[in-house]
Amino acid sequence: MKIKSFFGILLIFSLISCTGRRTETEGINDSSLARVIVNNELVVGVDPSIPPLSFYSSAGQIVGYEIDIAQTVADKLGVKLKLVPITTANRVAELQNRAIQYIASGFNNNEQNAEHFLLSIPYLRDALVVVVLRSIEGTIAFSQFTDLRNKRIGMVSDEEMRELVMKSPLYINNGRRPYFYPRMENMLTALDFGQLDAVVMNLLTYYSKTTIEKKPYAAIGEPITITTYSYAFRKEDKELAKTMNTFLTDMANDGTLRRISEKWFGADVSIVGKY
Repeated sequence: MKIKSFFGILLIFSLISCTGRRTETEGINDSSLARVIVNNELVVGVDPSIPPLSFYSSAGQIVGYEIDIAQTVADKLGVKLKLVPITTANRVAELQNRAIQYIASGFNNNEQNAEHFLLSIPYLRDALVVVVLRSIEGTIAFSQFTDLRNKRIGMVSDEEMRELVMKSPLYINNGRRPYFYPRMENMLTALDFGQLDAVVMNLLTYYSKTTIEKKPYAAIGEPITITTYSYAFRKEDKELAKTMNTFLTDMANDGTLRRISEKWFGADVSIVGKY
């Protein structure tokens, strides 16, 4: 037997033993973790349009908070990391077709998703907020949703986000349809150059833009929605999901999540082990 294969088997059994007690039949046909070890590859679906969670760098590589976490998980497993770009439109199909082993990058932890997927413990809390541009003097022209009636509002072409916005007071009271952009960076560039009056974006992205990049943005009104994020696995892939939960807890305890969070957000925004 090859040494690598031998240690791979030992790792599988050690991980299984530390993820909690099992019934005699639980997980007996679950090879999700074993496949990762044997194939020497952790395949993660990430949406490269959600900075700083996951986005394309100037060098054309996908980087971000999610990638640092996924790389840490792969390192703990002793395998290579493979990133597969996904969108909200194709991510479920990619998971069901086994093109990826789990979905990262802002997957909502809610009852509807829990019915169809095995969700990890929540690791981030986020919200959809409306953001406007500050003037050079630091003032803002719009301070509440009613100020934006008949104004130009931009958002990313995301079906889930679109449904939430269309039901919110922002859209109901606006009087005109929002402008849709394929990528968040395109949308924010339009805001920067005065082509939009406001945008809808994730609070975590807003926080990163204003804290790390010092962008002159201001969030106005109440959040459109508040959510928590989890990693989504196939229902049958219990061992891999339990291993992820173990690793997330370990990373929270040893300060890894804090360091990754401070790198991308300028503060510790992780919620693992805090609620």
